Amino acid sequence: MTFLTSDQIQLARSGRVTSRNFTRLGYRRLIRGAYGQPPSQTGRDEWERRQAEFMTRTSAVMAAYEGKGIMLFGVTALQMMDVALPQRLEDWDRCHVLVPDGVSRPIRQGVVAHRCVYPVRIWGSCWGLPILNPVEYWLQLRGAGIDELVEVGDGFLRRRNGLLDLDEMRSAMLELAGRPGSKRAAIAMKWVRPGTDSLYETRLRLLLVRAGLPEPIVNCEVPCPEAGRIFHVDLGYDKEKLAVEYDGAVHVGNRTQMAIDANRRRLLQDQGWTIITVTAEQLRTPDQIVRSVESALLARRTQLIPTV
Repeated sequence: MTFLTSDQIQLARSGRVTSRNFTRLGYRRLIRGAYGQPPSQTGRDEWERRQAEFMTRTSAVMAAYEGKGIMLFGVTALQMMDVALPQRLEDWDRCHVLVPDGVSRPIRQGVVAHRCVYPVRIWGSCWGLPILNPVEYWLQLRGAGIDELVEVGDGFLRRRNGLLDLDEMRSAMLELAGRPGSKRAAIAMKWVRPGTDSLYETRLRLLLVRAGLPEPIVNCEVPCPEAGRIFHVDLGYDKEKLAVEYDGAVHVGNRTQMAIDANRRRLLQDQGWTIITVTAEQLRTPDQIVRSVESALLARRTQLIPTV
């Protein structure tokens, strides 16, 4: 991702780039009093352009308040950290910031200030900006439902490039006990599982569990001697050899990857596995998915009953 970081942004108060000369100098106004030269958006899709604009604007806001102890808050911090959020919780138009006691609330269009009443401890940095522990931002998602919190919490523990491990997340929860949002987060924590690859996998797992079906194993391992490797299925019922996988269709048009995926399915089926594939469109009719998985579980269990 290419965007302007705070150290590449010119502030009007420095006197070098101002409202009078920014156009002539080849700069663009990012927010009031902050100017930059954003990289070209050519070749990017709509989502990539939106994300780059959001990250540049957020960096400009933080540059404008540098030295005041103001930090990122909640949804803005998580989006900067590239944590997938349920669409209902996203906010790409505003910058949410945490304002410490004794600092005046910023009054600026597109900036939402939240007063900080607890001690702040820096956890790390993201794109040059100081950040808190991701679990603190998790607690700050005050409008989220329990399942939405689980979807975000799973995102911290991704199989690839996870921000935390399960022990680190539990430890942070203990440290933050009593904070606003901690009780709801503790309920969600019971359902958080490490090793997922996408928000939709979590949504699919919760759909099955909330319908009363057994909880499948996340990223279930399937040894495949013929291929000389171990495959992982998104959600697996290992005794029944039933896999439920989310297909985001990200490889549509990529013939090489599609061939790899088809060969993987064949090898899994050769090992006796039944595979149910679910798409985003199908998630809109959850009852049908539940019926399919339930029927497949019953069928596989019947097949496993030993004959006398």
